[in-house]
Amino acid sequence: MGFWNKLKDKISGNQTEKQNNEEKIVKSKPIVEQKQLTEKEIAKKQKQKAKKEKAEKAIAKSALDFSKDIKKLSKKYKKMDDDFFDELEEVLIKTDMGMKMVLKISNNIRRKVKNTSEANEFREILAEEIYDIYTDGSKKVEELNFEDGRLNVFMVIGVNGTGKTTSLSKIANFYAEQNKKVLIAAADTFRAGAIEQLEEWVDKRLDSKVDLVKGKKQNQDPASVVFDALEKAKAEGYDLLLIDTAGRLQNKVNLMKELEKMYQIVHKFDKKAPHELLLVIDATTGQNGVMQAQEFNEVADISGIVLTKMDGTSKGGIALSIKDQLNIPVKLVGVGEQVDDIEKFDVDQYVYNLVVGFMEEREEDE
Repeated sequence: MGFWNKLKDKISGNQTEKQNNEEKIVKSKPIVEQKQLTEKEIAKKQKQKAKKEKAEKAIAKSALDFSKDIKKLSKKYKKMDDDFFDELEEVLIKTDMGMKMVLKISNNIRRKVKNTSEANEFREILAEEIYDIYTDGSKKVEELNFEDGRLNVFMVIGVNGTGKTTSLSKIANFYAEQNKKVLIAAADTFRAGAIEQLEEWVDKRLDSKVDLVKGKKQNQDPASVVFDALEKAKAEGYDLLLIDTAGRLQNKVNLMKELEKMYQIVHKFDKKAPHELLLVIDATTGQNGVMQAQEFNEVADISGIVLTKMDGTSKGGIALSIKDQLNIPVKLVGVGEQVDDIEKFDVDQYVYNLVVGFMEEREEDE
């Protein structure tokens, strides 16, 4: 069985397994409780399904131009010659994969097809190369490092305009919906309106399901806000502390030093913290987002990426480029403006949606 069929079976198998597990849970309940359970959760399940479909559509949209270009390439060339590979590299560059990754994919495909020159045969090899480069032969941890029974500390960093505060609020909602006690530290103390933005999220869009710690005065030292939040979170038994930091530009040395100071305070409080250091990147910024990841990673050990605005780009390669160049996995994907428009990143589903457009046409041709 080829790679593509295996991936399709894996995707459909995961969906079937999830459905079977849900049915088992319902059937294990008494008849009366079954009815109560289904009536109570039907709206929630419908909402979760709609959320998943929205996320899949966003990733599929991000792959739209890629699929079209690969289809055109397959039809234009009958043989895989130098001209074919030159144009393939141009197509890959357009997806924001980055030159290093593009050349790696191109060279690997050249090596694998050296015994055949039929251009139509390269699609499945391309799909497998994309998958292998992201997974790198091992299953990199994509789950958020959250554990019950401890205070989990997540720092959220990124430049202004990426959706950092919005993403943090969505993460807060995600855990609050699971009945976790969540505290937010408003450590973005210098940006005008930053604290007010968080207060609006907490009061109106999060329905006060989470709590907020802010400075006692304007322009308070962000590190002191973090310290106060850590003390409160520990004393009052919170499950999760989310730290909103200033929207830093990489060329602002003082701001980067401030980030490092906050990181050290958290680490001193708990040697294993922060349990997540999440960098928020706007998917529409392309290789500039990769540069941001490089700069921030020099200051602190980034554990994962939150990729926002996936519903607003027709390019889907930035997740691949960041993972390939920096070995930092995407952990969450933002797909809209609503409070629950955030999804855990699934590499199988991501690659499937990235390549399904040109792979399904290949099957029809055959």
